[in-house]
Amino acid sequence: MNFYAKSKKHILKANEKEKVEKEYLNLIDEMGDILSKAEIAALENEKNNIINDVYEEQKTLREHLDETVECAERFFEQYGKYFTEKEKALIFTACKYHDVGKANLVFQANISDEVDTKYKNIKQIPHGFLSALTLSLEKLQTKIDDITNDDFKCLVTAVYYHHTRDDEFNADEIRKFSDNYFKDCFNEFSEISDWKTKMVNRGKYLFNIKKNDGVGIDEDLWHEYMLIKGMLNKFDWTVSSGKIESEENIDFEKKKLINNIDKRYGKNLRTVQQYMREKADSNVVIIAPTGSGKTEAALYWLNGEKGFYTLPLKVSSNAIYKRIREEYSFKDVALLHSESLQKYIEESSDEQEKDAEEKSAKEKFEKTKMFSAPLTISTVDQLFLFVYKALGTEIMAATLKYSKVIIDEIQSYEPRIVAALIYGLKTISQMGGKFAIMTATLPPVLLDFMNKYGLIKNETYCFGDFSAENVMQRHMIKLYEQEFNLEEIAEESKTKKVLVICNTVKKAQETYRVLEEYTDNVYSLHARYIKKHRKMLEKNIMQFSENRESVGIWVTTQIVEASLDIDFDILYTEMCTADSLLQRMGRCNRKGRYIPSKPNIKIYKTENAKRQVKNRIENTGIYYRDLFERSWECLGVYENRIFTEEQKINYIITTAETYKKIIKDVDYDVGVLIACPVLREIKDEIENPTQIDGNIDDWILKTAKNAHSKNRERPLSQLLFFMLRSGK
Repeated sequence: MNFYAKSKKHILKANEKEKVEKEYLNLIDEMGDILSKAEIAALENEKNNIINDVYEEQKTLREHLDETVECAERFFEQYGKYFTEKEKALIFTACKYHDVGKANLVFQANISDEVDTKYKNIKQIPHGFLSALTLSLEKLQTKIDDITNDDFKCLVTAVYYHHTRDDEFNADEIRKFSDNYFKDCFNEFSEISDWKTKMVNRGKYLFNIKKNDGVGIDEDLWHEYMLIKGMLNKFDWTVSSGKIESEENIDFEKKKLINNIDKRYGKNLRTVQQYMREKADSNVVIIAPTGSGKTEAALYWLNGEKGFYTLPLKVSSNAIYKRIREEYSFKDVALLHSESLQKYIEESSDEQEKDAEEKSAKEKFEKTKMFSAPLTISTVDQLFLFVYKALGTEIMAATLKYSKVIIDEIQSYEPRIVAALIYGLKTISQMGGKFAIMTATLPPVLLDFMNKYGLIKNETYCFGDFSAENVMQRHMIKLYEQEFNLEEIAEESKTKKVLVICNTVKKAQETYRVLEEYTDNVYSLHARYIKKHRKMLEKNIMQFSENRESVGIWVTTQIVEASLDIDFDILYTEMCTADSLLQRMGRCNRKGRYIPSKPNIKIYKTENAKRQVKNRIENTGIYYRDLFERSWECLGVYENRIFTEEQKINYIITTAETYKKIIKDVDYDVGVLIACPVLREIKDEIENPTQIDGNIDDWILKTAKNAHSKNRERPLSQLLFFMLRSGK
C-alpha cells in the first residue's frame, strides 16, 4: 500500500476562494487611500495567483520524511556548530518519526483513492499523537549514548504536539484507534512486524503541557523541548512548502552586508562601531546617543551571522529595512510585523525591483514567517511570544538559539515589556544565542532585571557607554508650571518646524482644535486614527521633517517618542518622566544643525500632566508620581543653558534611585499577563482559552493579576513570564 503525506491535488474550494477574495478586498479598502494604482494592481495579482493556483502533491509519506531529514542535514552542514551532537540526534529522530502516524487507514482514506471510503467518517486521532507512540527509548539508547529519560520526554512531547492540537482523547480511545487503524499500517510502512500499541510514551513521558502550560516543568527541559519542536517545525514547514533549504542566502562567510557598509565608511569607523565589531562574540549592552552610528554598529556586531533586529514600532522597522536594502544594497533582509505583507506588495509594484529572480510578495512573506532570512527586521511581538510558553511559538526560541538578537530603543518599552524581553534574552542565552541591547538612555529598570536574571555576571557580557563622546550642543530647556502658550506656538510656526507632544490623546485633540483657530498650518498624529490614516500621517510627518522649506505645527502624543526619525526646530512638551522626556528631546534639533542661543525645548507641567500620574501600586495613570516629580525636580539645574549629552546621562542617573524604589514597591514578580484576542473579555479567556493558530495580529496581553507588593502566591516563573492558559 502507498502511504501519502497529504492530498495529491489541492484546488481551493468555492468558500476558500470567497474567503481569499474577501480578505484582499478588505485590505484594498482599508489601504486604498494610500496605495498607488500599481500597488493595487500588484495586490490584485497576488489574490488571483492564490485563487487560481493548483497545488500538486505527489509525494509519499516516505518521501516527505526523507526530505525533512535531508532538510535537517543541509541545515546542520551550515549551522551544526551551534548544536551538540545529542541535540542534533534528537532533532533528526523527530524529523524521521514526526509524521509516521499518518500511516493509518482513516487518514489515508481522506487523502487517497487507494483506501476504502468506509474509513472516511471515523473520528481521527491526530497523527502526531500516534507518531509519538512509535518512539522507543531502548532503541535510541543504542544510537545516542548519553540520552536520558528527560531527553526522551522532550522528544516524545515535541512529536506529540508538533501540530499544537488539543488532546481531547483518553488513553483507551487512542489505544483502540491505534489497534484498529494504525498498528498494521505502521508495521507495513516501517517494514517490521512486531510493533504493538504501547501507551507508555503518553502515560510516562509526555509533558502535560495542555493542562498547565509548563507550570512545574524544569526550565532546562522546557528549553530542550522548545528546541526539538521548534527545529522540527522549521524543517517540516520548509519541506511542506516545496523547499529543501530552511535558511536562505547565508552571509557569515561572504559577509556581504559588512563589506557593503565598509564601502561606505571605509576605515573611518566611529568608536561605538569599532567597539561592537570587536565584541561580536559577546552579549553587549551599549549606551549611544542619536547620531552615533548605532545601527551600523549593530550590523557590525552581527558579523555576518544570522540576526534579528528588533524595534518598538512598525514605522521604525520599515525605515531600517529600507535603509539596509537601499543604502547598503543588502536585498536578503526581511521584514516581519503585522503589516509586512503590505510592504512586500509595495515593493513588488515597483517596476525597478522586478526581475527574473524577484519573489512574489506572498512568497517573501511566507519565507519571512519561517525566519529563513539571514537578517530580519522585526517588532518584538513577533519574536518573544515564547516567553509565555504559548504552544506554537517554539520555532521562535529554537531559531534564536543560533542567531543574534538586537534590541534597539529598549528605553521605549514599559517595565513589564522590558521584563518579558529580559526573560526572553535569558532563555536565548541559556540555549546558545547572543543579544545586543542598544539605548540612548539606559533605564535603571533594565539593569535591575538583567542583574535579577544573571545576564551580566559572566565574561560573555560587555557594557559600553559612549554617551560622553557626543559633543553636540543641541538643546536648551525652559520649564513652565502652566498650560501651553498657544499664541506663542502659533507665532513660532510661521518660521519654524514646531512639535507639540501631549501626554494623552484627549489633550492632543484639544490642543489641535484650539491651534486651528490661530493657523491653518497645523497637523495632528496620535494612536486613535484608523490604521490607513495613521500610516499616511506618519509618512506626512516624515516628509514635513525632511523638507527644509516646511514650517508649521504637528501636535502629537508619545507615539513619536521613539523610532520616528523626525527633526523639528522647537519642541513644546507636557512634562513626563526622565526617560520619556529625553526621547522627546531627540525629536528636536536631532542632527545638531544649530547651537541654540535660547530655549528650544519648552517643558510644561500642565494640569493634564499632573492628572496622569499614579501612585506606586495604582493601575491608573501614565507615570509613577514619585518618578514624575523627581524628574521635574532634577531639571531645574539645567534650565536656560545648553543641556549637554553628558548632562542628560547624569540627569537619568539622579532619577535611578526612584526607579529602583518603584520596582521594589511594585513587585512585578507577582503580576500575571494573559495573551487574549483583543475583543474578548479576560474572564471568558481564562474560563475557555482560545486556541492559537499562528495568527496573533488581533491578540494583546491583558492583565489578569495586577503587580502588587503583597500577597505573593507563586514564584516569578509561574506568574509573569508564561501564558496562564489553565485559568489557575
